[in-house]
Amino acid sequence: MLATTGTLLVPGALAARQEGSSQPDPKIIEVTARKFEFEPSRIEVEEGERVRLIVHSADSVHGIEIKKFRVSKLVPRGGKPVTIEFVASTAGTFPILCSEFCGDGHEDMKGALVVRAKSK
Repeated sequence: MLATTGTLLVPGALAARQEGSSQPDPKIIEVTARKFEFEPSRIEVEEGERVRLIVHSADSVHGIEIKKFRVSKLVPRGGKPVTIEFVASTAGTFPILCSEFCGDGHEDMKGALVVRAKSK
């Protein structure tokens, strides 16, 4: 009988780990949202790379949205950072937007996710 501790077991996941073919760790990028900018405003990753954004607000409630990768999260004021993980599966430059109205400069709060094509 298999004992569980709240961990979801995916068929083949244990076998993959035992063979040493597990996925590489994600690229971790810390992002600060503040009126009216993201810091850093430009994030560069490689196509196919797993990305983990750790986003916190320096002032008010914000949102972070990268439509191409279905990223859309509310970033609470002064609270705990929000963690977002996705795979940058398509090369190109994609806008990072604030999806929560944060004041008169809200429309100018933009960044860019640059996904470099995988080297062959």
